[in-house]
Amino acid sequence: MSVLRLQVQHWRNLQPVDLSPSPYINIVVGDNGSGKTSLLESIYVLGVGRSFRTTKVKRLIQDGQLSCTLFIATADGHKLGLQKHLDGSSIARLNGSTASKLSSLAQLLPVQLFDPESLDMLSGPSLPRRQLLDWGVFHVEHGLSMQWARASRALQQRNSLLKSAKINADHLSVWSRELADASELIHNSRLAFMSSWQPFIDRAMRRLLPGFDFTISYQAGWDTTEALIDLLECSREKDSERGFTQLGYHRADIRIRADGVLADERLSRGQLKLCVCALKLSLIERLKANSARPILLFDDLASELDHGSREKVLSWVMEMDLQLWLTTIDSRYLTPFISHKEHAVFHVEHGKIIRWPAEQSEPGEEK
Repeated sequence: MSVLRLQVQHWRNLQPVDLSPSPYINIVVGDNGSGKTSLLESIYVLGVGRSFRTTKVKRLIQDGQLSCTLFIATADGHKLGLQKHLDGSSIARLNGSTASKLSSLAQLLPVQLFDPESLDMLSGPSLPRRQLLDWGVFHVEHGLSMQWARASRALQQRNSLLKSAKINADHLSVWSRELADASELIHNSRLAFMSSWQPFIDRAMRRLLPGFDFTISYQAGWDTTEALIDLLECSREKDSERGFTQLGYHRADIRIRADGVLADERLSRGQLKLCVCALKLSLIERLKANSARPILLFDDLASELDHGSREKVLSWVMEMDLQLWLTTIDSRYLTPFISHKEHAVFHVEHGKIIRWPAEQSEPGEEK
């Protein structure tokens, strides 16, 4: 999968965008605040359905506008469109017709992001690690979307009842059962995917961090030796006191240990970032085994990894033969690694994006 054409209207600080990128490597060069990350964000939103920078739609839409529009034509003939409105509503389009779910676009446009925040995922809460796992599961088992929607609705309803002044026990039991059933199905799919992903993780860790013995464990979000419905019933009083559900699919996690110690306690900051790269790239390799061809988005990789680590990551990525988008303030940080591959360079200044002609010196290079 690769982006053949990208059009963006009324998106953040960007002037109208209409790009025909390289099917392989695309370098986006510009000063901080120029709009580089906003360009990557537009691709990400079409492929994931949400921004990685904000949950507020009004921040995505330019001042004075009521909506913003994103459009991508893919190399395999699909046309994906998304319009987001100030009131929070969205209209998704797929091949000229209205798409009922954003997941319809996500299935056709797998994207994986490497940015400063995601490279810190091993040091923080479980959500980004769980999202990474579920991204892999989603692109292998599309039919599971219904179970995620089912589990999400049950969780919302159960939490709402837990916050009530007077809890209706019968209603709570109904939603507990619904949550337990959906969580069990999601857990089984996650467990099966983890088993198939594990060999790819092992190889990735040996390649990028060969000096450590890594182990990866998956935690379901409850004690799977007992039925989740029974555990939910037993935790009803504690859940009521806290006002939320403490057990279920939404509490799952993956934990990584290096030499028997949690990675964030054993590795240096730079090694942790490289560990996350290994985890993400191993997931890309796992999806490629299913004939998927994800698009890789690297936001300011040069500021996050030292030269040696960049060389390890980019040399591996070059082997994958996928479409890459990389932002940088200076193309000299990246061109030594990709100069032998077909690539395009785009320069961003004050929200205006132009393609840098191949015969001219690239931004940041000596003329």
